[in-house]
Amino acid sequence: MLTSEDLFLLQKLKEGDIHALEVIFNKHYNNLSRYLLLLFKNELLVEHVAQDIFIYLWENRSEIEINVSLESYIYTAGRYKALNQLRNARLQEAVREKLSSPGHDEASADLAYEKKELEKLIEEAISTLPPRCQQIFRLSREEDMTYRQIAEYLKVSTNTVEGQMSIALKKLRSALKPVYFKLLILS
Repeated sequence: MLTSEDLFLLQKLKEGDIHALEVIFNKHYNNLSRYLLLLFKNELLVEHVAQDIFIYLWENRSEIEINVSLESYIYTAGRYKALNQLRNARLQEAVREKLSSPGHDEASADLAYEKKELEKLIEEAISTLPPRCQQIFRLSREEDMTYRQIAEYLKVSTNTVEGQMSIALKKLRSALKPVYFKLLILS
C-alpha cells in the first residue's frame, strides 16, 4: 500500500521534479542493491539493474501507475529486470555457441564482418552525443565506472550523471533501433 510520502513523491515525480527522484533514489538504492546482490551474486549486474530502475522511473514518470508500496514496486522491478538480463545473456550465449560450432566457418566470417559493422554504427551513434553526455556514457560503459564514481571524477552531482545517461541511452536506442536485434545476438 502506498504511504502518503510515496504518493507525494510519485506526484512530484510525475510533475518532473528531479528532487523527488533524488529522494526516492537516496531512500531505496542501497537496500535495492543489497536485495539484488543476495538474489544474483553479481555486483556488476546488480549495479546496472539498480541504476536502470531509477532511470526507468524518471523516463516513464508520466505513465507509471503504482498501486503497491514504492519499495515493493522497486524491488519487484529490479528482480524482473535482473532475471530478464540473465535470460537474454543465456540466449545470446546459446546463439554464439551455435554460430561458432564446427561447420559454421562461413557463418563465423559473416558474423565477424557484421559485428565489425555494428561496432562502427555504435561508435558513430555515440559520437553524435553532446560532448559531456558522450564523456559520461563512455566512462560508464567503457570504463565500467558507477554513476557515483563518474560524479566524483567529473565533480558533478549523481543526478547530472543520471540525467546525461538517460539522454545518451534514449538517443542511442533511437539511433540503433533498426539494428537492435542484431546487437542482442552479436554483443
